[in-house]
Amino acid sequence: SAIIEAFNPNGIGGTALAASLFGQENRWGKLPYTIYPYSVMQSFDMKDHSMSAPPGRTYRYFTGKATYPFGYGLSLTAFETSCFHQRISDSSILLECTVWNTGNRTGDEVIQIYHAPGDDIRRKAKHPVPIRQLIGFERVRLQPGETKDLVFKLPFE
Repeated sequence: SAIIEAFNPNGIGGTALAASLFGQENRWGKLPYTIYPYSVMQSFDMKDHSMSAPPGRTYRYFTGKATYPFGYGLSLTAFETSCFHQRISDSSILLECTVWNTGNRTGDEVIQIYHAPGDDIRRKAKHPVPIRQLIGFERVRLQPGETKDLVFKLPFE
């Protein structure tokens, strides 16, 4: 199954959409929002705009299982990612990731880095603390079999 959103494809949008549907182009993308199950949407009070009130809103606070989560995406090729981190100072962590295209088409992948504070930190805070927070990302284009190393320097508190 698939969802196609072609908001306003204009004159050449139909041609571009057909090229994607018939495998002539490797279109890709990542969702910039969360798509919730219908049952969850029915439970929201539309007048309550609290992000952290259960079950939570946005990818940062939602505690349930999303139909399609923030950052979800598809490609006509396949990727694998391996990351490791090391603390390089009292104020930063170095995260090194290797991404490789294991499929048979050229494609783009977006590596997303999230911070997830522990439950003890969230309980002790006097204000809502997100369950997860996007803190970095990088898009890479890889040929079949190609690998690329990415380095993220992240603040550490």
